[in-house]
Amino acid sequence: MTVLVTGGLGYLGSRLIREIPDDPAFSGESVRILDNFRQPRFHSLWDLPPYADYEFIEGDIRDDQVRSKALDGVDTVFHLAAITNAPETFDIPEKTWEVNHEAAVALYEDASDHGASEFVDVGTCSVYGRTEREIKEDFACDPESPYGEAKLAAEEDMLSRYDGGMGVTVLRLGTVYGWTTGMRFDTVVDKFALLAATGQPLTVYEGAEDQKRPYLHAQDAVRAMLFAATELGDGEAYNVVGQNGRLQDVVDAIETHFPDVMIEYTEAEQLNQLSYIVSDEKIRQRGFETGYTLDQGVSELADKFRSMV
Repeated sequence: MTVLVTGGLGYLGSRLIREIPDDPAFSGESVRILDNFRQPRFHSLWDLPPYADYEFIEGDIRDDQVRSKALDGVDTVFHLAAITNAPETFDIPEKTWEVNHEAAVALYEDASDHGASEFVDVGTCSVYGRTEREIKEDFACDPESPYGEAKLAAEEDMLSRYDGGMGVTVLRLGTVYGWTTGMRFDTVVDKFALLAATGQPLTVYEGAEDQKRPYLHAQDAVRAMLFAATELGDGEAYNVVGQNGRLQDVVDAIETHFPDVMIEYTEAEQLNQLSYIVSDEKIRQRGFETGYTLDQGVSELADKFRSMV
């Protein structure tokens, strides 16, 4: 059988495609990678495990023929392909809707038609919006970006179609950080590590230090995907969070592992000081536990930058 990873060259996809062959549940299965090189991460194809069988398809999930080719003979689908930079989506709302909603739902329907047994949709806690409550999966979502709106619409459509045939799981990931082959530096932990390693100051808004956000290490995110494909598939959404950490916790970890970093505090005219805390009790009750702390993740990044630290 074949496992399909859409967006397989991306930040998380590049790590997932390397983990699948070592998971006993997927032993002997080939890994098919679908990516359109929107971000030119050609290096994500380097040094793949030589004992695994890989196939690469260059294409866009909005293309019917591409989806059909990618799904031929596929048993499990990990859907990661998306426009993921939330601020960017304000400039391209129509394209964001096409990719993150319409094409995602079409992929889900096509996967069912092709006889796939499991579909894991990699979503985001960005679907929730602002709140002072601890957020569980039944929270009334109110996303604040075209990115979050499209991802929410896609998962709602997928879950509403679940009929017990093809398994489907939606994973709402916290803010992901940590090293992968297909690195990205537009999220706070990775961005701060890059700035610190290259001698640039970190800018922190005064009053924001105690804001909490859900953080998740990339390896824990990948482990959650593999867990979902083998242990869930029940037509439900699950939050995945490693640590609800303060921004100050991120800064402290950066200062520990990048001791020469400079911190600049500045005022912001309109600062949202609401904390954003997410509960992952639901997936923990099913037996999944994360393994990384912020400090461990920043330590890993510092090691990658060790010649500059």
